[in-house]
Amino acid sequence: LLYEQHKSNRFGIEYDLMRDLFQELIETQQELGYAFDSEEDQIDTGASALVEPDLSEMDLFRAQANTILRRLKNLGWLEVETRDNFKQYIVLPHYSSRILQVLKELCEERTVEFQRFAFVTYQLLTSEEAKRRPAFAMIEAEKMTEQFIGELTILVNNMKHHAEQVAAKASLQEVLDHHFDEYKTKIVDRSYHRLKTSDHVSRYRHQILDCVQTWLMDSAFFQEAIEDGLRSEFFTTRADAEFKLRAALLTIEEVYRELDEVFNRIDLRHNQYLRASYDRARYLSQHSQGVDQRLAGILDWLSARGRQGDREADKILGSEGLHFLTISQLSDTSLLPARKKRAPLQPADYEVLEIPEGLKNELREKSLAKMRHSISRDKVRSYVLERLGQREEMGISELAPQTLEEFLYLTYVYLYGYDGETGYILDRRNKRILDIGGYRFYDRQIRRVQVRKGGTRRVRNSQ
Repeated sequence: LLYEQHKSNRFGIEYDLMRDLFQELIETQQELGYAFDSEEDQIDTGASALVEPDLSEMDLFRAQANTILRRLKNLGWLEVETRDNFKQYIVLPHYSSRILQVLKELCEERTVEFQRFAFVTYQLLTSEEAKRRPAFAMIEAEKMTEQFIGELTILVNNMKHHAEQVAAKASLQEVLDHHFDEYKTKIVDRSYHRLKTSDHVSRYRHQILDCVQTWLMDSAFFQEAIEDGLRSEFFTTRADAEFKLRAALLTIEEVYRELDEVFNRIDLRHNQYLRASYDRARYLSQHSQGVDQRLAGILDWLSARGRQGDREADKILGSEGLHFLTISQLSDTSLLPARKKRAPLQPADYEVLEIPEGLKNELREKSLAKMRHSISRDKVRSYVLERLGQREEMGISELAPQTLEEFLYLTYVYLYGYDGETGYILDRRNKRILDIGGYRFYDRQIRRVQVRKGGTRRVRNSQ
């Protein structure tokens, strides 16, 4: 309450206003069953009772509120100033406001934005301001990195604490309530899930490491950072500036280089909690108080009371009481079924269907028609030799395609033109590219060859 008023009244809180708020707080807490207990309050209320025996309850609450403010002042949590208008104002010292801020953050259980630390560090190291004020960038990046590793350490410790808590639960319902209401809500949803998905810091990790290593290796830039630190009065001596700036960069490098180990440790703690939660839930479920266990417990309790001489228990149980015996009977359902020899595989009967001659002839004609339309080595040989005629060689430009079919034939001319088994061979020495009729292809010389069994023989030009 004091910190909230400090944020809204930054230049001072009116003393009367703060006293009224404390009085309202005490009244509200008393209605909820809490009592204000203080040795100083007992002394004040006793003295007030001596002076004014009919002290009302409202005056008692006001006296308790004054006691709170007085004790906070004596302990150094706040200071009281009297200003020109003779009004008293409450001012928080710098250490008090910071401590209250930390306590408020702990009570709120805020969601940690892990990616924010890496992003701010990346901005500090790579911005234009870092080039103008490198010492300031290094110092602030180190602070942000220390906050980052501190939050990760807190996450690891919280996981360990929750694992110990869930292992101490006494019922299955308590384990489930702790898992879904405590661990999943406060750890998984707010921190762990965000760290492993959208808040992953690997996006900026390598850039930060590259920047730090560059600064460590660049002696000229590092000397400029030392000069900037001395000008800004961050350090008193050059040796101190060099030591602290180098230590800051090494700290950043060490933290981001060892993040994989930290993440593995977090995953290990998470798995330890899951294993502890699962084992505890399984144990409690196997020993849960079902209907049979509750009836047995009631009867056992009645039997014990009967043995102790309780007349009401004797009326229910009789004079001999109850004795529980465990009887396990052998039945067919409790035995494993006997192994049976697998029967040999019997192939299924199949029926042979005769294909009509007409269907056979139709399929044959389709296959022949497909073969007639396909391009084969013999067709390519006839196509080339027909164009070659009685000549021994010709340029491939004479086979320039005019239709799509001729273009396909030209492709196969190149395909079969280098093995010498088609009746011709292509000469590769010409490297020009021809562009005829919208088709582009390499210029080659086509030469006739005789195909013999076991090899080829070229017929050279007589010239």
